[in-house]
Amino acid sequence: MGSGPSGCYVAQFLAKTWPDSEITVFESLPAPYGLIRYGVAADHQGTKGVVRQFDRLFTRGGIRFAGNVTVGRDIGFARLAASFDVVVLATGLPGDRELDVPRDPRARVVGAGALLRALNGFPHHGLPRTPLGSRVLVVGIGNVALDVLRLLSKDSEAFTGSDIDDELLGQLRPARPAVLDVVARSDASGAKCDAAMLRELIALDGVDIGAPGLGDQDRGPVADLLRTCAVPAREEPGRTRVTFHFGLVPESVTTRDGRTVLTARRRDGGEPVEFVTDSVVTAIGFTHGAAQDDGCPGPDWADDHVYRVGWLSRGPRGTIAENRKHAQRVVRSIVDDFEAGRITAGRPGFAGVADLLACRVVGFRDWQRIEAAEERSARPGRCRRKITDLDRMLALATGAH
Repeated sequence: MGSGPSGCYVAQFLAKTWPDSEITVFESLPAPYGLIRYGVAADHQGTKGVVRQFDRLFTRGGIRFAGNVTVGRDIGFARLAASFDVVVLATGLPGDRELDVPRDPRARVVGAGALLRALNGFPHHGLPRTPLGSRVLVVGIGNVALDVLRLLSKDSEAFTGSDIDDELLGQLRPARPAVLDVVARSDASGAKCDAAMLRELIALDGVDIGAPGLGDQDRGPVADLLRTCAVPAREEPGRTRVTFHFGLVPESVTTRDGRTVLTARRRDGGEPVEFVTDSVVTAIGFTHGAAQDDGCPGPDWADDHVYRVGWLSRGPRGTIAENRKHAQRVVRSIVDDFEAGRITAGRPGFAGVADLLACRVVGFRDWQRIEAAEERSARPGRCRRKITDLDRMLALATGAH
């Protein structure tokens, strides 16, 4: 269950180990690839290129893609588990972790994951289509935070070759923010972002970097980069000032005169620090999502032949390459359990659930019709124009459009 990188890698390794096995990959959306399609930033097409090997998995590898199927809604998990010899849950962690501080409900606070998915053309993302403003504050210093900073700082013409949702980008960011503040609990030495991601931000035209409070005791590639690239603020229209503030712990999010105010305090004490901003974007991790979501695996989604992989199993950390390694370890466990007799074969597989699915199942060829339509409608300088309306995706899948 789940056609993101972890789920596809599990299918790939199982097919190599047991080439005659029947493998079905269930996906709640009509489109495959989950984190790669909607989570990896729209301007990182090189990273998204891994889907080409997964395309071969479904077109030549004999693996069934069953899209538009939400387990827990379209079919109960118990019935699914009773029909397959092995069930692997690869649903990821779709929800943004919220700041655990008092918060005024009128404050503009957006989760980084939701923002990146929306700019990636995620269907029915629910993000308000109002500008984030000229002053935006990002909480967090991981790679997701840097994705947000880069996408908000980049000139529109710099998105050539991407599949950014241009319409939504224009609504959320009619102009590049003048000020981007970054608040991180850690010091610069403990920053969890990759230096390569920071270099990408630093290299953008029209971006100035500041890092007040960076001390001689701060070590490591992130601290060294910030130390060498920091420049005084320039009062020039059209430029974006990105300032990194380390060692600050958020205490509250309030409002004042229609603005959003984040109050933080230094880890070593002292007076509180206020940031008056238009929007706060939180990039502090991911969760299972809404508790009432029928498609969210609960503790009862378990049995001897049920396994978990990827972020759902080990938490929201690690690159696609690390998820590949984890998928390989999970498949090794499955094979060991089978050879030891802890799990057995003999269940009907997809045939046991096909007539019970209360939805229109989208196969891989159906998905290819959707993909072809996205590529045909691409604007100049874009690789595709993602379809964000589920009804239209399903109409294309059936050939009705």
